[in-house]
Amino acid sequence: MASGSRLRLPPFPITITSLSVAAALLGDAMLYVVMPSRPELWHISIFQVGILLSVNRLVRLFTNPASSYIVARFGVYQPFQWSLLASLGVLVGYAFSSSFTLLVLARLAWGACWSTLRLVSQWIASDQSNERNVGFNLASNASLIRIGSIGGALFGGILSDYIGYKLTFSIFGALTILSWLVWRNASSYRNKPIGEHLKGERHNFLALLKNLDILLIGMSGLAIGLVISGLMSASLGHFIRSNFGTDFSLLFISFTVTAYTGLMLGFRSFSEVFVGPFGGYISDRYGRLKVLVISVLLSSVGLLLVGATDDILFTTIMLTLIFASAVLLMMQLLPLVSVVAEQNSRSGVFSVYNTFQDFGSALGPLVGLSLISTRYLSLLYQSSSVLLIILVLLLVFQFRRRLV
Repeated sequence: MASGSRLRLPPFPITITSLSVAAALLGDAMLYVVMPSRPELWHISIFQVGILLSVNRLVRLFTNPASSYIVARFGVYQPFQWSLLASLGVLVGYAFSSSFTLLVLARLAWGACWSTLRLVSQWIASDQSNERNVGFNLASNASLIRIGSIGGALFGGILSDYIGYKLTFSIFGALTILSWLVWRNASSYRNKPIGEHLKGERHNFLALLKNLDILLIGMSGLAIGLVISGLMSASLGHFIRSNFGTDFSLLFISFTVTAYTGLMLGFRSFSEVFVGPFGGYISDRYGRLKVLVISVLLSSVGLLLVGATDDILFTTIMLTLIFASAVLLMMQLLPLVSVVAEQNSRSGVFSVYNTFQDFGSALGPLVGLSLISTRYLSLLYQSSSVLLIILVLLLVFQFRRRLV
């Protein structure tokens, strides 16, 4: 890809695959908005809601390795189709079942679908890239997928109030069917045979962890998932309430803690869409390790200072810095994963990385909400910054002779 075109859309195979995953993600994102606020719609308790919203992440510790084997065995075209169609059954379960057991099964099924959908989209983004654009392409894939999260949360919440959650899930199901039809007929992988390089990716999932490159990248992904996707996202509301109360003013505008938390988490999602491709672009242009170090330094400054004062404006600036720089940081890891994947197994390495990140995301809420008292959250954030710096320095030391 020419340097002048790097900021355009990624190659067509990446774009249609990413948007198909985004369509499948709409229902899941909507569930996170509607179910906690209206559990009575499904005749379940808030405790059961917590289980339903976490079990899909926990099951991915098993379905990520399984998806790696499936892609290595069957290629990318058929498994992606199967997962898109299976996600329709999940939406039916959300819309028409009030049985907790069936809802758990639907969430487990979605975890399995997501493992395959995400892995195939990463595989195709890597396959369509070279050294000059792999950062931008992988970041664009992640950003386009995140449109589904924003759309599901925003439009799912609004539509469910006006037309009901069942009809809203039906609309999202129709969009998933449309995306399946487009991908099925337009994907360049439709008639591509499973090459020997892909068949050779069958391996022992655990054996990959003996590779120090893969282990370090996986641990870094776990740390980012733990700190940003898990800890910061889950504990932010408690942190703000303990420091500023349930009502406060920011720049002469009154906020409730709920509205403020939603605003900041919304900024995080928008950062993934708009900052993500920029992070991939500067990684390609200025060097992976250099941008990696700058990103972790910015994240760490925010984590160290976010609880330093009782000024809500200063805290907001630090939170903005944390979420924006965390997106940059995540986008620097993806090209490293791709580099290692080219030398080992593309499906296997991405699957290992995804599993580590999922485990960190699932562990973060437990640490931030259940194991640590609210008054120690600032100290926990500061400790997290040290963890990120250590892991990034280890990555730099490991890759310093191969990447600049």
